[in-house]
Amino acid sequence: TDPIEYVQRIADFPYTTAVNYPEGSLEGWEFEARQGLGRLWDWFDGWTLGGNLTLIDSEVILPEEEAEQFEEPNIEAPMKKRDMTNAPEHLYNIFATYNFGRWNLPNTETGLYYTVRGDTLVAGAGQSNGKYLPNVYETEYGTLNFSFSHKFGEHCKLSFQIKNLLDPAIKTVYRSKYIGDDVTKTSYKRGMEYSIGLEGSL
Repeated sequence: TDPIEYVQRIADFPYTTAVNYPEGSLEGWEFEARQGLGRLWDWFDGWTLGGNLTLIDSEVILPEEEAEQFEEPNIEAPMKKRDMTNAPEHLYNIFATYNFGRWNLPNTETGLYYTVRGDTLVAGAGQSNGKYLPNVYETEYGTLNFSFSHKFGEHCKLSFQIKNLLDPAIKTVYRSKYIGDDVTKTSYKRGMEYSIGLEGSL
């Protein structure tokens, strides 16, 4: 009830604002599996492989006034419902971790994690004074992260991470059946992120 949605508006320039919509629904299914390879082959002792998949189905109902505006003769882009913002069509990731126990370093672990985020609505369609702005979607992209950690005794942990190793282009597009093919709105790269942490507990 009354989900907060991000939609586009036009003044002297286009902008995005938050609006309460009448109603919406969000449901999904998640599947996950992981396996320690040492249970299958002694030579792979310390290795763990895994992954998960999330499938998402979302929908919001447009306010009646907004739906009527999209049907006006100068717009002619009827739409009574659409995807929920910030709800990707799917998410999945696969990972591999290695524990150095067989090297007498049971408190040391490293891992690689690859995550894919499906197409995601980031701003709903909008109109003003006869001008129409289609839905804006962020297209699917994948990220690869690396981590390393080592525990010193029971109370201290050193960690190192590199995020976004592949540094893919992240693109947003205008998408609507009324404009034909997707039209690129923005395209950029976030760059890689490095972090070092030292944790302690009493």
